[in-house]
Amino acid sequence: MDFQFSVIRFVPDPARGEFVNIGAIAGSDQARDWKLRLVSSLSRAKAIDDRAALPAAMACAAELEDHIAALEQLPGTGGPEAVSVCMLRARAAEMQNIVQLSAPAPVAADSAEDALDLIFDQLVLDAERRSYDFERKNRAQAAVRNAYRSHAVPANAVRERTSVQCGPFEGIFDFAVHNGRAVQLVQCWSFQLPNQSDLAEQVKAWSWLVHEIRNKGGKLAADGDGVEVPRDLDIYAIAVEPKPGQPSPAYNEAKAAFRENGVEEVGLGGAEVIGERAIAALQPRR
Repeated sequence: MDFQFSVIRFVPDPARGEFVNIGAIAGSDQARDWKLRLVSSLSRAKAIDDRAALPAAMACAAELEDHIAALEQLPGTGGPEAVSVCMLRARAAEMQNIVQLSAPAPVAADSAEDALDLIFDQLVLDAERRSYDFERKNRAQAAVRNAYRSHAVPANAVRERTSVQCGPFEGIFDFAVHNGRAVQLVQCWSFQLPNQSDLAEQVKAWSWLVHEIRNKGGKLAADGDGVEVPRDLDIYAIAVEPKPGQPSPAYNEAKAAFRENGVEEVGLGGAEVIGERAIAALQPRR
């Protein structure tokens, strides 16, 4: 899948033009998946900071990071300006001081996180970048995309990271398949994440939304078109399971929520069934 990225540059003296890459933004308008990552080591930036401008530059970069984080918590209208390729292009033209963005450029990846991994390896060169001994949900998302492709689910029938509303409840699902009405919702999870407390809270909030959908139905809120989400549609959870021997209270809570709300759990190895059932659900009823 094609993603777009911009590199975040620290330029202590714009007249001199010397810079160090201190992070990157990557994402896709189609997937509605945007991520920002800053370097873990500032040693290279400090080496050219002869004007003590780095703290101000990092504060500016952190504002961008907070902006994207806020979009995760406040989906839909009324919140911060949505991140998009147009926004990146405008920021790249406007930001010509100590923090600059490169013009957006394409990168092929399965997710924004994977795109950032490639960009950091090739362009940002974070010498002290941390390696993680756990899997994020990227693999689950990639498995679902591959399942849709292998079963020829039309691209215009799939929405990624789409907002679902049900009364006062609203949340983001990783995938929604529709043909004028929603026929399938999919949420991806990694239960290997170290912060089990935050993960459990996310599971609870998601579970309440699913509970309301099962009781009342809802709608896809993207672009204001209000596509119907019926109560009896297929809802799947695809999980990166905890490592053997790893305690995961969030996973225990999630499995109970799946059972209570009629959500079918699918492991990474069984993702193909999601694509198979999606294409079947899109066929006209006889």
